[in-house]
Amino acid sequence: MEFNDIHIGMKCGSKKGSGTVTWIDGSTRTIYMANTDDNNSFEVDYDEIIYDPQAHNREDTYY
Repeated sequence: MEFNDIHIGMKCGSKKGSGTVTWIDGSTRTIYMANTDDNNSFEVDYDEIIYDPQAHNREDTYY
């Protein structure tokens, strides 16, 4: 997945957890996400995004 493929509203997994993309900073390649469980925000670097076509929760349940 390329950096340009990421968009607001997209569900992503990362080393810090899964969430929904809320904002993207192209200059620093930082992605801001809201946690899917409690809506807390966190930020991850593009390199921390885990490419997987399925969205995951913390229990590793697949759709």
